[in-house]
Parts: sequence; C-alpha cells; structure tokens
Amino acid sequence: QSAFAEGSSAAFWRAFDPYSEAADALPTAAELTGADARYWLYHLGRFGFFSGQALLGVAASQLAQGLGSGGDTASDEGGQPNFLGRILSDPSAELRGRLQEASAAFRQDLAFVRDGYFKEPYDMSPRHRQWSPSYVADRSVRFVREAVGTLRRSRERADTSTWVESGSDLYPKYYQHTFHYQTDGWLSSDSAEVYETSTETLFLGRQDAMQRTSLVHISRALQRHRAMEGHSAAGPQPKLLEIGCGTGRVMSFIRDNWPSLDVTVSDLSPFYLEKARENNAYWERRFAGSSTSLGRSAFVQANAEALPFEDGSFDVVVSVYLFHELPAEAQEAVFADVARVLAPGGTFVLTDSVQLGDRPYADESMGRFGDFAEPHYKAYIRRDLAALARAHGLEPFEKEVSSSTKSLSFVKPSPPSASEEGPTDGPTN
Repeated sequence: QSAFAEGSSAAFWRAFDPYSEAADALPTAAELTGADARYWLYHLGRFGFFSGQALLGVAASQLAQGLGSGGDTASDEGGQPNFLGRILSDPSAELRGRLQEASAAFRQDLAFVRDGYFKEPYDMSPRHRQWSPSYVADRSVRFVREAVGTLRRSRERADTSTWVESGSDLYPKYYQHTFHYQTDGWLSSDSAEVYETSTETLFLGRQDAMQRTSLVHISRALQRHRAMEGHSAAGPQPKLLEIGCGTGRVMSFIRDNWPSLDVTVSDLSPFYLEKARENNAYWERRFAGSSTSLGRSAFVQANAEALPFEDGSFDVVVSVYLFHELPAEAQEAVFADVARVLAPGGTFVLTDSVQLGDRPYADESMGRFGDFAEPHYKAYIRRDLAALARAHGLEPFEKEVSSSTKSLSFVKPSPPSASEEGPTDGPTN
C-alpha cells in the first residue's frame, strides 16, 4: 500500500517494459498528423537529435581512447555506459526500446498539457535560441568535449575531488565531488554551460518531459492555495522557492506557466546560480512579453540544509534531481529546513530518480548508476521518503512517475482551528 495517492502514471510505469514485445507506446499515424502533430514532431526530433549526439559522444570517446592507447580500445565495461555496445549488437531492438520509452514519456507529458496542468513547452517556439544553428553547434561541441573527458575519467575511476577546497561551513565535503565525473563537479562556469546538454543527451531528449511532471504538483498546490484564500486577488499571493535549482531550466517552465508568481531560486553553486539567472533573463526578454503582472524573481546562494529564510516563508518548495546526490544526514537536514520554511498548508514537490519498485523491469540494473561517481545513489533508491517526510512534520500526498523520474508531493499540515481544537479548560467568561 503506497503512502501516496498515486496518479495513473505510477501504475502505468510500474507495468511498462519498453523492451517487451507487448510494449505499444510508439506514436500512431493519427497522432503524427492530427491536432498534436506539432508537439509530436518536435519531441521526436529531440529524441533523434539527442540520440545521435549520444552516439557521437561515445564514439568520440572511444576514438580518443584508441588514439591514446595505440589503437587498443578494449576497456572495462563498467567504466562507461554501454549504450553504443547494445546499439551495435542489436540496433533494431535497442532503438525501438528507447523510442518506446521516450514516446510513452512524451504522450504522458502531452496528456498533462491537454488536462490543463501546464502549457506546451515554450521552447517549441522557433523564436527560441535552440533553433539557431550556431547555438546548437556551440552546445554540441561543448558536449562532445565533455563526453570524452567524462567517459575517460569513468573508465579510469579517476579522482573525484574538485579544484575547490574549503571548510564544510562553505561547501560540505560531499559537495566537493565531481558527480558523474563531470568536469569540476558543480564548481565552474564550464560545467554549468554544458550541464543541460549533457543530461538531456543522457536521457535521449526526454529529460524536460520528465522534469515537467513537477508542474502537475505545483498546479494542484496553487489551486489549493486559491481555495484556501477564497479566490481573492487581493489576498496573500503564493510564493515559491526552488532549492538546488541548477541551471534554472525547471524554473523557466514554472515562470512560463505562472508568470505572476513571486519566485526565489537557490543553489549552493555560484556558477550554476549565475547560469540560472542568465536563463531567467533570457526567458523574460524573449517570452515574458510586456506583462505588468510579472512576479518578482530573487536568486540566492544557499545550502538547502540551512536555508536563509524565515519560518513559513513559502507556499511551495520545489526540488528537482537533488536528493539522490545527498548523503542520508543531508537528506534529513533538507527535509527539516523545507518543513520549517513552508507555510502551514504548503506543499513540497520532490522530483528525482525512480526508486526500487517504481519500475520493476529495471530494478536489477538500477543501482549501476551509482558506479558513475554517484556515491549516495544506491542508498537513495532504497530510502523511504514517506517516512523521512513524516519524521519532519510533512505528510506524503501525491505521486506521479515519468520514465526514469518520480515526482512526489508532501503537505505541511495546517494547525487546527479553534472549533476543531474543542473546548478549553476553565471558564470562558
């Protein structure tokens, strides 16, 4: 029995095996030519582009390895993703399985759009810079260079310390680590510039669709807030905080859907926070329009374990792809401080990797991602997040799943009203 109220997505992904002969998620002719054709063509194009880029990155890595070893390209299979090997051994089955997975994620994302939870992604517009050949070329060159270095360090099981050395009062020891062997970990502008391209390539173009599952919970939370405030425009307006914002990609989708919302964007890395600020400025300049009701945005360098905000400051707190990189004691601290800064009745949205049991077909291999310089991942996929939340005063609420990602919501209970508390002792006059 789940501690969460599960959306239909949870049951779907629990049963879905993209490599099964019974899998039937590929888009139909009607979908490709009907009212949703624009969405499908864009997202299948993303799948094709990032799949090709993944192959290019792995091929460039193997070429560099061969040149560096006099042509001998034999290596430890555990040292790098085996995507290329599976493609070469059975290209039809591998590509079909990955397209099945992506198509199912895209169909679910589109269903959320059609159900009114959020809009079609703003970057589908040809006005977005990602349609510029020079921008695409720059991102791709950065990615290939990063892929060669990342996969080499993975094969060599290279040292994962960062160039920054500091006391734990500035950066915790676990943070001074090059997660998934990326260059400089979270502590350089080069890392921040390539991160979005690298992770979208890792997921073959479906990362945005997975992340946008967070917006379902945000939409529901804002509806509850309006109901609590009696739909009064003059009443207190909701405030949203994102912790561990990274490059601000998710925040751009949040602001595109709720532009009047006051938001605070936080991250421990000044380099990623600066990239988030730049992405936000780009969205405001190109897509916010001239609306006078645009909410305020603030950018704060902060450790999510010790947030510099007053108690009850926010109605919604969002965390995306942060928890699997935290040791257990840091997860405890983050939940405790999120519970503190949430207003009564507020919602915590936690979006991260699926855990054991969410995708049974992948349970046996799920932990292998931990070998890719993710030292806390194997513990994360076994962590009872519902129990963790309850230990810090939050109640498990709802759950959605999208491919490799799960999105959970937790609610901070409101204190009982005077009528609910019952009579007090002693005279009332």
